[in-house]
Order: sequence, then structure tokens, then C-alpha cells
Amino acid sequence: MKILIDVESAACAPTKDTIVKTSCWNDVIEIDDGSVVVFNTFHHTAVLLSSEEYNEILDGEHKWKLYSLGILVDENIDERQIWNDIYLKAKYDMSYIDITVVLTEKCQFGCIYCYEGLEKSSRVIRDKTIEGIKEFVISHTKELKRLRLTWFGGEPLLAYNKICQISRIIIPYCKTHSIEFRSDITTNGYALTQERIREMVYDLHVTNYIITIDGPENTHNHRRPLRSGNGTFRKIWHNIKLLVEQNVFVLVRITIDSRNVNDAPRLIDLIKEEGLAGRVELAFCRTIDFAHTPIETMPYIYSEEEFSDIEWHLMEYAHSQGVYRYHFPYAAPRGGCLRDGDVVIGTGGEIYKCLDTVGQKRWISGNISLKDNTEKIEWLSKWRSWTPDNMKDCRECVLQPLCNGGCPHNALFEDKKHGTLLQCPDWKANYKRQIRALVNEYEQTI
Repeated sequence: MKILIDVESAACAPTKDTIVKTSCWNDVIEIDDGSVVVFNTFHHTAVLLSSEEYNEILDGEHKWKLYSLGILVDENIDERQIWNDIYLKAKYDMSYIDITVVLTEKCQFGCIYCYEGLEKSSRVIRDKTIEGIKEFVISHTKELKRLRLTWFGGEPLLAYNKICQISRIIIPYCKTHSIEFRSDITTNGYALTQERIREMVYDLHVTNYIITIDGPENTHNHRRPLRSGNGTFRKIWHNIKLLVEQNVFVLVRITIDSRNVNDAPRLIDLIKEEGLAGRVELAFCRTIDFAHTPIETMPYIYSEEEFSDIEWHLMEYAHSQGVYRYHFPYAAPRGGCLRDGDVVIGTGGEIYKCLDTVGQKRWISGNISLKDNTEKIEWLSKWRSWTPDNMKDCRECVLQPLCNGGCPHNALFEDKKHGTLLQCPDWKANYKRQIRALVNEYEQTI
């Protein structure tokens, strides 16, 4: 047996009378040589077992180590009920609040596939909305332990003064009340400067950056130009280098369709050539059909099934260049996006439960500026009462402790333009391939 992921005290110590069974949350992944990876999605532990060890899993020499990892459990416990109780409690647990703030609907880019529409509003977050966010945080001080703010747009850096204004209200408050604070931003990266980066990292505590680069210079500039038509690649690339010098997390996202798929490997090469391998993370994302995706983009969009193979080949190539690391899937916060503490705030204080619905009036669930900020809406009642147990496929799926049932909007409503009808998380398509590749890599180094 080889332990691939270990945690301390995943399960209680056995007694002399303990009789074990295999956990219902074990995902068993077959490897080409006949061995298996047993990945426990509840405890996030994993082991590599030979076929003989797996056949003797309940009585072999590793029995009690597997028990400590949660891969074997006491036969008398009801794991599904335990998970369901945790999930339901987490939905209403306000000890962790995750707020995505739409700072402005303005953007200086004219991306050819923009799902927010090419004609942008010029609205910027109101002071009344900022006051509402502050009061929302204060109202949960008693139970609040962790707060995460994600800056979004439009292009959030076009409202940089609002990032400063909100941060300088929230950060001292969190420090005074011993609330752990973190801040992320999804940005096109164009309006970053060395001075801003230093202020954002050290004063405003913005430590995670998601920036899209759609290929090498010519490809990117065609797909993501300024509204004037001028290119943006060189300035963004320079700013990414400034960010990694500050040792912050930078995710470079490549939006893929059939117009740029063949150019993506060249961007991977460039990341390696310019010394950014291991200093930035990489994500391959499918261009998708949202409500405002331009009609001329539609013929170039891959289906989920088509994209899974494309994504895997890009992962393989990026890994071969040292630019991508295979990994086990990460767990979403328990309760998922159904959590009361997971909200998206529009510029006018509108409360949404999903970032992909911003701007669509039907999906407004209240206003952060109002004291009674949750309206009595039929769809919201369905949303709040939904659990993965409502669906047979979810109920029997071992991935449930990781994905929390995936996208409840897609599970409940057919008319939300989400770019996909799939409820499952996008990482599901290739996670087993990654785990098999990790095992092959592991075996080659021992």
C-alpha cells in the first residue's frame, strides 16, 4: 500500500469490538497494471493498493491504517446520514461568508466572445451598496470566523477606488474582531501597475488573481483587444510578471474554442520560456454559450464532450513542459453555493445566488441595502430547500462531498442561461485521468 493523500485523525480510533466496512464515499479508480486508487471524497484521503491488497481490504495488514484514513469505517455508522446532516448545517452556517462584489459593469475590452455583452453599462457600485455590505458583515460578527471578498466586474480595476474604499472599511473591522480575511480578484489585468500591485497585496490583502490570456500575442490580441481595437497582450504579460514577483497566487485562464485551440500550446511554451512555470497556475476553460454570447461565436464553441478530450491533451502537454501539475479534485465549501453566506452583490446592491445570473432581474433575491434583504420569491424557496438527496444520480454519487451536488440552478431550472445544462462540476470530465497520471508519475520516481 502507498498513501497518496494523508490527513491527521481522519477517523476515530477503533475499539476491540469494531467491525469495519468500506466507506460509501470511496471512489475506486482502476490503474492499468491492475492496482487501484481508493480515493475517499469525504475525508480527502487516497491510497494506492495492489489488486491483492484491494481484494483483502477488510482483513489485510493495512486494515487499521485504512480505518484511520476513513477508507474503512465502523459498520454501524450511517455515512450518508452523517454527510447529509453536515451538508444541511453548512447551508445555514454563517461562520464563513463568501461575497462576490460586482464593482462596475464597465470594461475597456471588446472580447469577441464576451458573455456580458459587448455594449456595457457604465454603472459603478453605489455608496449605499457599500454601506449595505458593511452592515451585512457586522450583522454576522458573532458567528463570523472567515470572510472572503472577490472583486468582479465588468472590469473591477476600473473601479479601483471602490476596492480601496471597501477594503479600508472591512479589513480593520476583521482585524478588530479576529475574523480571518482574504481577497481575490478576477481581472483582465490591463490596468494593473507596480504601485497598485504593491498596494493591493500588502494593504488591501488581495492575494489571488485570475487573469485570462487566450494564446500567444497575435491570437490573444485578436480575441481580447481594447474597445479601440489595440492589443492588450504585452501589458498584461508584463503585469503577470510583476504579480509573481510578489509571490501571490496567479491563475492564467485560457478560454478555448476552435479558433484558438491550436495556438494554446504556444502560450504554454511561452510560460515555460519566460520562467513562469511553477509560478502561475493554468486553467483551460471552454468558451460557453451564455445569454449575451455573440451569435458569430456560436459555431466555434465545443460541446462538453468534445472539450473533455481537448482539455486533457492540453493538460498533458502543459504537464510535459512543467507548466501544469496533476492533482486530485478539491472540495468546495460544504453546503456549496446554496450556503446563506455565499452571495453575489450587484452594483445597485442586488443580491444574486449565482454569478452567472448577474443582470437578469428574475434571479435577484433581494437587496443588500435593505434591512429585510431577502424577498419572498418562489424560486428562492426551491433553491434553499434543495439538497443532492433530491436527485437519485446525486444521492448515489461518491463525488457528492466534493461538489455538494454541483450546480443547483441547473438541477432545478431549465431556463437559466448557464452555458451548459450539466449540473456536474467541469472538473469531473478529467479528474480520473489526472489521478491515473499522478500514479504513473509516482511509480516512476520510486
